[in-house]
Amino acid sequence: MTLDQIRTFQAVAAAHSFRRAASVLHLTQPAVSKQIRALEAELGLPLLERGKNARLTTAGAALLKHAERLAVVLRSAREEIADIKDLRGGHVSLGATHSFATYVLPGLIGSFRLRYPGVHLSIESGWSPDLARRVAAHELDFGLIVLVSPKMEDHAELRFVPLATWDLEFVVGSRHPLARKAEVTWDDLEDVPWILNQEGCQFRGYVEKRLKERGRAMKVEVDIIGFELQKRLTQLGLGVSLLPKEFATRELSQRSLKVLDVRGTRPQAYTCLAFRKDKYIHGAMRAFFELLEERFDPAKSVLKKYI
Repeated sequence: MTLDQIRTFQAVAAAHSFRRAASVLHLTQPAVSKQIRALEAELGLPLLERGKNARLTTAGAALLKHAERLAVVLRSAREEIADIKDLRGGHVSLGATHSFATYVLPGLIGSFRLRYPGVHLSIESGWSPDLARRVAAHELDFGLIVLVSPKMEDHAELRFVPLATWDLEFVVGSRHPLARKAEVTWDDLEDVPWILNQEGCQFRGYVEKRLKERGRAMKVEVDIIGFELQKRLTQLGLGVSLLPKEFATRELSQRSLKVLDVRGTRPQAYTCLAFRKDKYIHGAMRAFFELLEERFDPAKSVLKKYI
């Protein structure tokens, strides 16, 4: 059993096709088939059901689990070797929420590239729950996520390092009926239309949870991605939004948006760095952590032990 055979087997399993796997691996289809046959001959059982689509047998599914663990070990080995190269090379894969990727990440990336031009960055944006899941599954080195509590209770394998805390505000357009009220209650918010980001956004989840506690379903007028469009639609009076105050400063000062004083409610958002507790902090990760330490005061005392 060789690493090339395992790699080929994983490619076929992922593509469900010998032909597509051959294209990904830059091999001929006969070469792929030969490696799989050799692997099956050594193990004494078929690993794939041939047909229009290649499907895993029971033995193939068992081997794939071990192959995935082996891939993690090999990735760690490569990362340690990259350390020896003094960051003349290396790779960092990170995920960031849509808001972080839009407003904060560009400056961090610019600084990182100036210091370490030889390190390759892979960056993906998404919602916090999905990014946390992918970090936990070893698919990303770390995530820069936004939560409405300091950590996720269902990810005990992850470490959450606080970077910043944002005050969240309920806002409406200046001509919205609620804008005339000095104070509003959740009774006032039960039946209003909302302008919120799509499923997976932690702010949307917060509103949905609060309404569900009152036995009410949330009415979302428009599903969007991104604060800029959310602010614009809210300015037009289409509904109520929940936004970080920091990201609506201009609109609030121009009075095109108005903050609602919701009785007894002061929600906050927490920007966190998330990575596996058992993750080897390779040199390129450590370098990025140094930037986060410089940029975010709350991270300094915690990140010192990892950089």
